[in-house]
Amino acid sequence: MLAALALATPWLVSASWLNSGKSWIVPFCTFACVAYQYYEGRMPGSLAGLVVITGMVVGTVTGRPEGSVIDGVITACWAVFVTGLARLLWTLVHRGGELADQTIAEAETARRQSRIAALERADERASNRDLHDHPATTLLLVGLGLADPRIGEQAERDLAVLRRPADERPPARTDLCGLLAVACDEARLPVIRTGAEQLIVPTNAARAMTNATIEALTNVRRHSGAESAEVHVAEDGDIVIVEIRDEGHGFDPERVPASRRGVRESIRGRMAEIGGCAAIESELRRGTTVRLRWTHA
Repeated sequence: MLAALALATPWLVSASWLNSGKSWIVPFCTFACVAYQYYEGRMPGSLAGLVVITGMVVGTVTGRPEGSVIDGVITACWAVFVTGLARLLWTLVHRGGELADQTIAEAETARRQSRIAALERADERASNRDLHDHPATTLLLVGLGLADPRIGEQAERDLAVLRRPADERPPARTDLCGLLAVACDEARLPVIRTGAEQLIVPTNAARAMTNATIEALTNVRRHSGAESAEVHVAEDGDIVIVEIRDEGHGFDPERVPASRRGVRESIRGRMAEIGGCAAIESELRRGTTVRLRWTHA
């Protein structure tokens, strides 16, 4: 239709306009040729533009009065350059958009893989902590011949921890003091509990602080030489504090080998995962205090 419109230039444009090199059909069809490059594919857009431009040139040449200026013909031919430039610009924009989409997709894939890897590392650390804190300790006691008559009960509890389903959904909130009371009763050394009697916190925080306390009590029993320990629970505003104290041999925290997982993973690592922290104060022959701190969100 546009090509037919362009071919009808001698009948649709006045002779005075054509004589001075003017035509309303040329800019109208040129805009259409540019639009083809934006809305059609490369081949259909280029072919449609070529057909319409051919119609403009033929119509302008046919309608041009003899002896008139050739400006109208030049303008019609100039539409070829304008249309080609439109196709080039659209190609650059399109390719730039594809590259941007590809970059975004690659970045999202990298972020997703990073999250998956972080979750896998977190799951591996949690499994290593459970192995270190429960069956590894029990098996070590058996191997050293230090097992007491309740070792069977401890082994059953260790198996229960290992068999716990990965997708288990615990209650949202739990009594921290209740979990600590059970941990103290099962510590295989006298433990004095002081401070709060009940403290309801999110279950993940309660479990992390309880497991860190269990590891601290295990270290007291195995390394400190103390005959008893004290577990003190307190709440200071939004801060929950659990302190494990003993009056044993003490040690230098800076000299603990990096290969030892007890303090690094089972205590500090667990607290870091819930946004808390663990501080260890100890001196030779002056005992040890492990202080766990966690803040309500």
